[in-house]
Formats: sequence, C-alpha cells, structure tokens
Amino acid sequence: MRKPLIITLVVVVLLGLAGFGGWKAYQYLYQRFTPEQCEVLIPGSEDPTTLSQEQATNASIIVAASVERGLPEQAAIVAIATAYQESALRNLDYGDRDSLGLFQQRPSYGWGTEEEIMDPWYSSNRFYEELVKFDNWETTDVNDIAQKVQRSGHPEAYRKHEAKARAVAGALRGSAPATLSCLSFNEAPTAKPAAFERVLATFGEALQVSTDGATMTLTAGDDTTLWAAAQQVVANSYDGGVTSVVVGDKEWSHTKQGWHQAKTPSAASSAVVTLGKSS
Repeated sequence: MRKPLIITLVVVVLLGLAGFGGWKAYQYLYQRFTPEQCEVLIPGSEDPTTLSQEQATNASIIVAASVERGLPEQAAIVAIATAYQESALRNLDYGDRDSLGLFQQRPSYGWGTEEEIMDPWYSSNRFYEELVKFDNWETTDVNDIAQKVQRSGHPEAYRKHEAKARAVAGALRGSAPATLSCLSFNEAPTAKPAAFERVLATFGEALQVSTDGATMTLTAGDDTTLWAAAQQVVANSYDGGVTSVVVGDKEWSHTKQGWHQAKTPSAASSAVVTLGKSS
C-alpha cells in the first residue's frame, strides 16, 4: 500500500466526524507521515513509479543531459535504467570499492575525479560519452547496452528497470505528455526559478522562456518540446517553488497529484508556470 494503514483509518474517522476539518487534519498527518513524492504513469500498468524529491531531480538532470548532447530518447532510457540499478537514482557518496555517484563510476577506472563524479551533470555526460562509443547502441537491448557501458558483475540487473526508465525518460523528453506529477502540501512554496534554469537551457533555441513576476511562460515550436520542458519544471517543482503548470487544457497543481482539466487553458504552443512567493 502506498499509504500507511493507520493514516487511512484516521482519515475515515476524521472525515466522518469533522467534515472539512477532518480533511485538513488528514493533510496535516499525510504531510508528516508520507514524504513528498512524484509519480510517473507507466503504460499498461495501474501502478505508477514513484520518485522522491532527490530522485526526481537526478532523473531530470540525466534526461536533460541527453537533450543537451543532442541524443535521442533511447539514450536517456538506457541511462535512467542504469542509474536505477546502480544507485536507485541517488547521488551516493559511497559504493563498492571506490564507486560513486548516480552511476557508481570509479575514479580508479578513469571515470573522473571523486568531485567530478559526484556532480550529476558530469556523471551523466560521462555515461553518454561511453554509451555512444558502441556501434548500434540505439537498437541494442537496453540491459545489454547498459552492461557494455558498466561492465557490472550482475549482467542482467538492468533489465528489471526498463519499464520504469521508459516511463521516466518519456515524461521528461515529452513523448509521454501529462504523465509526471509531484505532490506537496506546502501551501506557500518559495519561488526559486534558478532550480530549473540549466535544465531549460538544454533545449536551446527550441524553447523560449519569458518571466512576468510570479508567472513564467514557456513557448516551443512543437508539443514534444513543450511537454518535455513543462514536466522538467514539475520534476524540479520542490526546489523551484512551482505551484502550478498549465499546458493547453491540462493543469498540474502542487497540492493535487496528476494532471487535470485546466480552468484557464494556456495559449497554443505555450505553457504557463506559476511560482510561489518570492524569497
């Protein structure tokens, strides 16, 4: 179960006894017993994959690095599957022998210095540098090409992460619209747009960003880029202090998991990002 049984029972009692007051109490308890998390819908599955704030941020960087390098979505799928297995999408400062970071890269094997490997942007780019050295990497089985890059002692370990990796990469590359959302009961997040500035910069001229006070507008020439940028913003919404994102007739709000019908749709080819209070 995704929610502790005790919280579910408390909800039933509180809602029955106090109506709206019970719902507010539920929010209070949920916020304290259930970590803030993101969800990514998986095609063909009733259960989404969940990401913590740290995991969502790291997945965002891994995928953004593939965009920055001009690589196809398949590269991001391989990278996400690899990071799921090696670190559970966490930037670990420990590992087997001298292994470190998202991909458990080893300084002694020439992957970089400890400081470099602990930078998710660096480690993601190093992974892609090695990936593209292999012929036909784009059409090779995800598990098999990941193993060629990593040379793991568990050569079949990456396979079990492929479905999740495809879902996460698809959301953050924009091929799977309205599939990534993040939940937070923080009613007044602090706006910190710098949290996703570098991620959005990877789209280059394909994305235009304009800011007007607490509102940011993203404009793109195609829907895939627009949805990629929008869901990248959502993935970084905790750090960035984002309260809502509207893409066409779809809207995400930080207090409600999933995408819903927008009350005020955005203009064609644009997404409207609303930020919290200024720091």
